[in-house]
Formats: sequence, C-alpha cells, structure tokens
Amino acid sequence: MSHRNRHILESYFPIASFIASIVGPKCEVVIHDIEDLEHSIIHIENSYISGRKIGDGSTDLVLKLIQDKRYKESNYIANYEAKGPNGQTYRSSTYYIKDEQAQLVGLMCLNIDITHLEVAASWIQDILNGGQLNPISPFEVSSQEKPKQASEYLQGNVDEIITHIIESAVGQLQIPPERLSSNEKIELVKQLNEQGVFLLKGGVMQVAKVLNVSEPTVYRYIQKIKD
Repeated sequence: MSHRNRHILESYFPIASFIASIVGPKCEVVIHDIEDLEHSIIHIENSYISGRKIGDGSTDLVLKLIQDKRYKESNYIANYEAKGPNGQTYRSSTYYIKDEQAQLVGLMCLNIDITHLEVAASWIQDILNGGQLNPISPFEVSSQEKPKQASEYLQGNVDEIITHIIESAVGQLQIPPERLSSNEKIELVKQLNEQGVFLLKGGVMQVAKVLNVSEPTVYRYIQKIKD
C-alpha cells in the first residue's frame, strides 16, 4: 500500500515490537495509518489480544481524536480504559505520529489486557472490605491533556464501529430516534459528527437508516451543522 508518509510510519514498527517485547504477551501494540481509516491498521503486535489484524479499521476513539484535532495540542494520551467486543478491559495509551510539519499521519496505540487483573482486584477488594464490593475507580488520564472521552472500543470491523458509535449515542436518548424532531435529529447528527462517524464510508447510510430519513437528508443535516 503506497503512502506518502509510509517511511515515517514504518520507522515506528521496530518501536512497536520493542514495546511489546518489554511489556509482554498481554500488551498489544497497533500502528494506524490515518490516510485509509477503513483499513488503518498497518502493523500490530500480539494481535490475539483484541483479535484485530492488519487491514482492519480505526476505532471510535481514533476517529474522535482525528475529528476534534486534539493532537495539535499534545503528543499523546495515556492510561485510559478501553473495552473489547467480548467484555475485555484494557489499559490503553495512544501516541500521535506526526510529520515534519507537525501534521498527524498515524497513531501508535498500546493496549494492555487487564481483564483478569480487574477481576482479581475486585475479589481482593471484596475480602478486604468484609464482603462489601466497591467499584474499581476508572483510570486516571496522564497526559498533556485530559480528553472528554477516554474510553475506546477495540473492534476492527468498520461496520461494527459505526454501529457501536450510533448505538452509544442513541442509547442516551429518551425516545426512539425515528420520533425525534428535525432539530433533535440535527443535534444527534452533530454529536455523531463529533465522534467521527462520517469519516468512514457507510456512516451516512447507517445514520439515515437509524433516523428513518434519506441519505440526502443526513447530508443536509451535516451541512447545517457546518454552516
């Protein structure tokens, strides 16, 4: 796959292997090429951890990081929680790969599987508290920034990512999406746009289906929020 910044991204491949070797078999390291978001994964270490592979697409957090351009203000975000499609829990960090002009060209993401550690911590906490189970507090974000959304869904299938983003947004509504007013639908489209759903092919089609409107209508909504 050709890419004008391929040499920059490939220079991080040995670093990814180095990190995975140090942290161990529970650490997945992924390098994303943001020029092709539907097939952004170009290198992955310990891929069995999330089940993703080279050629899979971007995650919901990757899309959001690109969409809101927070990479301009920092070099990385570290120690946030991510989830897998089967309920796995990861401690994750993302480093922004930039070119000589400080433009984003890719990302290197570390995902440490702590699913069993979380269960063990809950069990120990239960014993220490005499049977009272307290929830584990979320990870602290250690970085030059504190992102508004510090969670991530590790899924490589683009359609699944789009569905996850839409379902997460719709799940916050009090009424079915097809019963929303035009202004409410526009607000939902605005939220989905901020999540980066329209950066992916198929985003408009799936949103139109959920809102029970035509694709041209969704494009009009997008234009309205940009005006």
